[in-house]
Amino acid sequence: MFAWHYWFVVSDAASCHRWEVWQTKNAGGSCIGHVHCDLKRPEDGVGGGPSRIAAAWEGEPARRIAAVLQNAGNYPWCERYRMWPGPNSNTFVAWVLREAGVDQALDPRGIGRKYRIAAR
Repeated sequence: MFAWHYWFVVSDAASCHRWEVWQTKNAGGSCIGHVHCDLKRPEDGVGGGPSRIAAAWEGEPARRIAAVLQNAGNYPWCERYRMWPGPNSNTFVAWVLREAGVDQALDPRGIGRKYRIAAR
């Protein structure tokens, strides 16, 4: 209710993967510190609430997002997590979108979405 946890689901005809930052390092799936691939199923909610689609991309924007996620080890805060003010799951999503050149506003409940900007 108070905060949102954003993540990415990347799917094509051959595979489907969920990418997110989790508060615990190496909690499951494939991990780079706090960055996880397939820790949870794509449709699983977080914090007791259901999941919902915030945005969907196809074509070139989707390919650019997928390419950034394939190099998730470049995320500058793989080894650091703070619920507030960040870096956290929403910081990761905002970073991926910036790196991919995809302009997408994240809801203000996405605490940490502006961490990079605030940290300057």
